[in-house]
Amino acid sequence: MKKALTLFAAVLALAAGIELLAAAPVLTSEDQCASCGMWITKYPGPKGALEFEDGQVLKYCSARGAACGMLEALKAGKRVKTVWMHDVADNDWKRPKADTMVDVKDAWFVYGSLMKAVMGPSLAAFRQERDARAFQKTYGGTIHRLEDLTAEVLGCKAKY
Repeated sequence: MKKALTLFAAVLALAAGIELLAAAPVLTSEDQCASCGMWITKYPGPKGALEFEDGQVLKYCSARGAACGMLEALKAGKRVKTVWMHDVADNDWKRPKADTMVDVKDAWFVYGSLMKAVMGPSLAAFRQERDARAFQKTYGGTIHRLEDLTAEVLGCKAKY
């Protein structure tokens, strides 16, 4: 009965044009990075994932890799639905939880902190500005919003 009510509520919301809250992809020990092929959960630091309009999901071993992947996909004209990154305020840097992520359009970012990440300088996403500022005060780096994260700022290497 509960499943039927949940399905009914989802259908009503869609019919009314209300966008349901999407669930972040879960990162597992079986996932390999879409950019470099490394085992995602084997390494420290926040990770990310791109979800496309067609349902395809690409997972990355670093938040910076996900941001560069997003920029590359957008430049190629792909329809990105959501980009997810670990909310560093809710995670252990060495072992981020599989599913505690934030939609990047709502996030605050600290780039280039003293915290080590894979594949270059760290990019840390935060749901709350105060958490990003506290992290920056402790570990350095620069504060950004999504529109500030360009390929030049992040040092993304083009694959084309």
